[in-house]
Amino acid sequence: MAFREASMETRAAPAEVWRVWSDVNTWPAWNPDMKESRLDGPLRLGTTGMINTRSGGKHEVVVTQLEDGKSFELESTAMPMTRMAIRATVTPIQGGTRISQAFEARGLLAPIVGPMMGGMILKTFSAVLAGLANKVENR
Repeated sequence: MAFREASMETRAAPAEVWRVWSDVNTWPAWNPDMKESRLDGPLRLGTTGMINTRSGGKHEVVVTQLEDGKSFELESTAMPMTRMAIRATVTPIQGGTRISQAFEARGLLAPIVGPMMGGMILKTFSAVLAGLANKVENR
């Protein structure tokens, strides 16, 4: 297992951050790394979809974790014997919200794939979080 995470704070309310971030179909409007994204139904465990990023290409995803209003995880099996997960977390803080995005590689090849890809993926997170913060603060 390999894990990377980035966080930032926004003055927007947690409910507003959640409303925007949990709407996967609108990610390209504020996420500079996202070309296309969709879920084939509501955000709930087991819902499938697709993301197409500038940095990593097109991947089928499934919602594997969900705590409504707080966090969700999309997992992809983009590589053999490896699952890659992106987790979004919304945490209330005084005066706003801490937004966190994490990458985790799992499976047999995770000890190899995680370190190889984790740094590259982590580099995109600051722009993603800044895009989200800008979107929710300027509504």
